[in-house]
Amino acid sequence: MRFRPKAADVLADAQFRALVISQATFDLGIFMRGTAASWVVFELTQSQLWIGLVAGVRAIPIFAFALLGGVISDRFGRRNLMIVAGGLIAVASAATAILITTELLEAWHMIVVSVVGGIGGALYGPAFYALIADIVKADRLTNANGILSVAQTTGEMLGPVIVGFVIAASGAHTVFWMVVVGNVFGLMLLLRVQEPERQVTESKPSFAGQLTEGLRYARDTPPLLWLTLLVMAQNLVGVAIFPLMPVYADNVLDIGATGFGLMGGAFGAGALIGAVVVSWFGIHHRHAYMMVALGAVWDIGMVMFGFSRSVPLSLSVLFVMGLISMPWVTSVLTMFQQAATEKMRGRVMSLYVIAINTFPLGWLFGGAVAEWLGNEEALVISALLGTPVVVVALVLSKEFRQA
Repeated sequence: MRFRPKAADVLADAQFRALVISQATFDLGIFMRGTAASWVVFELTQSQLWIGLVAGVRAIPIFAFALLGGVISDRFGRRNLMIVAGGLIAVASAATAILITTELLEAWHMIVVSVVGGIGGALYGPAFYALIADIVKADRLTNANGILSVAQTTGEMLGPVIVGFVIAASGAHTVFWMVVVGNVFGLMLLLRVQEPERQVTESKPSFAGQLTEGLRYARDTPPLLWLTLLVMAQNLVGVAIFPLMPVYADNVLDIGATGFGLMGGAFGAGALIGAVVVSWFGIHHRHAYMMVALGAVWDIGMVMFGFSRSVPLSLSVLFVMGLISMPWVTSVLTMFQQAATEKMRGRVMSLYVIAINTFPLGWLFGGAVAEWLGNEEALVISALLGTPVVVVALVLSKEFRQA
């Protein structure tokens, strides 16, 4: 009997393949834009705090618009909302490209375009993750999420490397124009995706009623509430390494823009391998315990990176951190998707989008602590505050332990 991995079954679906290719182009643009933005802001301000601020404000619209996106997704459909939201992201990229090209860019402009891009991401995310669960069978979700992680981490690996070389050769404006082209291409591919028909109930609650219904469902469905709080806590205090990477590249390791790109590429390469493993083999069914174990490795890696003065060691640590990040993310995403009914899926996934997108606020936390106390101190504090929160949840919540 010939072995056929579950990933192959998932990829046999033409709709899923089209969605993966579309998302891969968006993911590459996201990481190119984020890497280039942090470098541009550092050149303008020479401030770790500003790097964290520009990245962090992107999370603010998430809290206002993600729940809205979830309700719209459940009420009117997924794909059309994704197209509108993706167009908004493309507009933010185009505005940045124009400002840099015309030499009019100031630091505060980056805050504005970050907020606009955040609104687009807040509306796009719930519809996207709900559409995945609509298309893919429940017993293949882990593998499907792993495949999507491969697409994401390919962008995470290639994006920073491309940005480093393009900035060194041509300037940051070229990066943002490349992102605009990628965004448009991704939208064109998204038009090929056909959304499955969903059951339509004879009567629907009002818009506000659907929003309230979604929040009540999350409250009454263990372990959704704990899971949302835990992911938010980890992203707020456990990711200080990211705003400090350009600082270490430029001021500590003295490897400049190209080395900065290689640092992001090392993390992305590890994440890519981790995602391939997850898509092929899946992950252990005890997702909560996986979160604790992988979180502990992450925290050790942050401390090692903080005190390293060796380029090979720093790149190796980033590679390992990337490697273990994908099983963690996949565990979280799968738990959210499996906890949602088809009717509630968009609203439940809006909670995931809110939780996961507190990540930019973690940049703000890391940049602020580094500015006030120092780089090494910021990374140690971040390591000490992250994983213990998950341990508390394991102790207090039986439902979370069984997830």
